[in-house]
Amino acid sequence: MSGAFRSRRSSHAVRVRYADTDQAAVVHHAAYLAFLEAARIEHFRAHGFDYAAFEAATRTGLPVVELRVRYRSPARFDDALEVETSTAAVTRFSMWLEGTVRRGHVVLVESKVRLACVDMGTERPWRLPRELLDACLEPGWEL
Repeated sequence: MSGAFRSRRSSHAVRVRYADTDQAAVVHHAAYLAFLEAARIEHFRAHGFDYAAFEAATRTGLPVVELRVRYRSPARFDDALEVETSTAAVTRFSMWLEGTVRRGHVVLVESKVRLACVDMGTERPWRLPRELLDACLEPGWEL
């Protein structure tokens, strides 16, 4: 990434449902992906970017094109979790977001997800919209 920026951060609360767990009442690894996705959408919303309106108005989207997840400690049924989201890197056509799932001060999961901006009809790359970058980055950012 060229340029410089400071990321905006947000935190999203999640309560582990029974449906999120396996027979041992431990959160299934795939459930964390849903927690992280919900936190990403709420991160955008908290900073003034309406993802649903963006898709409808532009017919572009932000599909996940790469995902890295490190599971450090399990969550269990009925745990209260916090999912923190921030921007790690940005290019003209994609961005990396970091997600951290915590129970209190204990880090349970660390993730990095790369979202690419694409035309949903042609699947061709599309430049990240300024409104999204303004929502994810502190004022004064440059690419």
